Amino acid sequence: MDAIDAIQRRTSVRRFRPDPVPKETLERLLECAVRAPNHKLTEPWRFAVVTGPARARLADVRARHRLKRWADPTAPEAMAAGEKIRQEALDTPAFVVVMTAAGGDETTREEDFAAAMMAIQNLMIAAESLELGTYLRTGGMMREDALADLVGLPDGFRVAGVVSVGFPAAREPPRRRRPAAEVTRWVE
Repeated sequence: MDAIDAIQRRTSVRRFRPDPVPKETLERLLECAVRAPNHKLTEPWRFAVVTGPARARLADVRARHRLKRWADPTAPEAMAAGEKIRQEALDTPAFVVVMTAAGGDETTREEDFAAAMMAIQNLMIAAESLELGTYLRTGGMMREDALADLVGLPDGFRVAGVVSVGFPAAREPPRRRRPAAEVTRWVE
């Protein structure tokens, strides 16, 4: 599959088959990730691949973070939501935690974060080309100390995103996007 087809077919996948993703395949995806553009070739990214039994620790981090949405985390609906998130993580064969340099001035931090997100996009498009599914998570969980501890977050770095990777349980068509013409202005 060429890059354009992979981009146009890619959609977020939440449910995966239980088959593990071979280490060699994950390494290939990471080699694609590090090909992302980055200002002055700073290579501001670091990666942690979470597989096997370590997924249970990540599942716990995700579940505990989800419980923060409720005033009473022991309420039945909160507990059900936490367990749903925990099980979803346990059912995911692999996670790639992408970290980015967080030092320097504001411009450098912005460039480094953008580079890390481009690395994530490269990884996700490469995965699609290999018929793997991916799902990118960002947001509050990225600041969880337990996640930092799990992945060995280096000093001067922060988590940019967590990418779920696996063989899709089912293929879904890509979700609708507005045509580029609706969001583009040509300046000549």
